[in-house]
Amino acid sequence: MRLLKQALAGLGAFVVFAAIAALVAPQHAHAVAAALVQIVPGTTTHVGQDEGQLVSLKCELGKAFCQSLDSAGNLAAGAYEVPAGFTLVITDYGFEEFGLGSLTGQFACDAFFASTVNQNLSLLPIPSCAVVDTAGFVSSAKHFTTGIRAASGVSIGDQAAAFGDGDASIQGYLVPN
Repeated sequence: MRLLKQALAGLGAFVVFAAIAALVAPQHAHAVAAALVQIVPGTTTHVGQDEGQLVSLKCELGKAFCQSLDSAGNLAAGAYEVPAGFTLVITDYGFEEFGLGSLTGQFACDAFFASTVNQNLSLLPIPSCAVVDTAGFVSSAKHFTTGIRAASGVSIGDQAAAFGDGDASIQGYLVPN
């Protein structure tokens, strides 16, 4: 009986301490609660998106369009087009260019673009730039916290890949229109 009283007293003290801590520092209590939440595979990612809505694109050397990569790393045969009824939110972009020896020490930039069936091209905002190294190589990666939107029916391409100077990769997710 004495052991039970001690256990209940200890539990009561813990509850009182936890309540005081939650009142004094609610941000920390919320942070601890958030840290305890785990993501279950097959549901959503760490950014709250369904795994099935994630998009990975590869823009290969010499191609004016990007192709989708599936979860096994297989490249689609043709250009990726944002599906009808969805908007692609681009969150990450990386590129590399090579053969730029004459530009050593200077900035080289790349940008991705959107095109439609009738070939109206528009550069998407925020080109990426970096300094060319002594081997004539440059690379850069960007993360867009809020994302850059590409509308339904649009294909994505990359300047350096299209001109045969490099390649790029793009990641994002689809949201319903």
